[in-house]
Amino acid sequence: MKNQLLFTILIFLYATVGFAQDNGKLSTENKNITIIHGASTADGKSDISERILEECITSLPKSSDLEPVINSTSQYLKEVNGDPAKNEFVQTFSASLDINYMLYQKVLVIVATSSVQGQEPVMKVMEKNLKQTKHFEANSANGDLFANRSHRQYYFSSADGAKSDVIRQANAWIKQQSSVMCSK
Repeated sequence: MKNQLLFTILIFLYATVGFAQDNGKLSTENKNITIIHGASTADGKSDISERILEECITSLPKSSDLEPVINSTSQYLKEVNGDPAKNEFVQTFSASLDINYMLYQKVLVIVATSSVQGQEPVMKVMEKNLKQTKHFEANSANGDLFANRSHRQYYFSSADGAKSDVIRQANAWIKQQSSVMCSK
């Protein structure tokens, strides 16, 4: 409020000085004056913001093209499958899958500058194609092997089990994305 009042007084002084210099006639040209003391929030900086107008997926892989990465480790497990006497090293498997797809965006870019003279914001519509990645991991809770009595932990005992679990998750996600595919 204080800055607005000061700005209004400065504008009034500017208009008065301009009127006095033109011998009673109002001037439409800009005049430079020296201000002894003043404060302003107009810093001349630009503020850039984006607003998404349209967004859709342009391409997704086919389910038949999905090939996960299979990892295998050897772990020492206690009480394998609930047997208290079965403590041994077991081969366990995990799988991961990355789906790469293209995302189309139409955005409105707004550039606003805070200055004393005031300037209309510059607006421009831009189109972008962005590469996106969605990561999936096999959920070991769906595994066929477990260890420990309390705090039971599950594992996959075969590469096929881990692979089918991660592909099932990825296929479900791909089906969910069908509603946001581009119609172009």
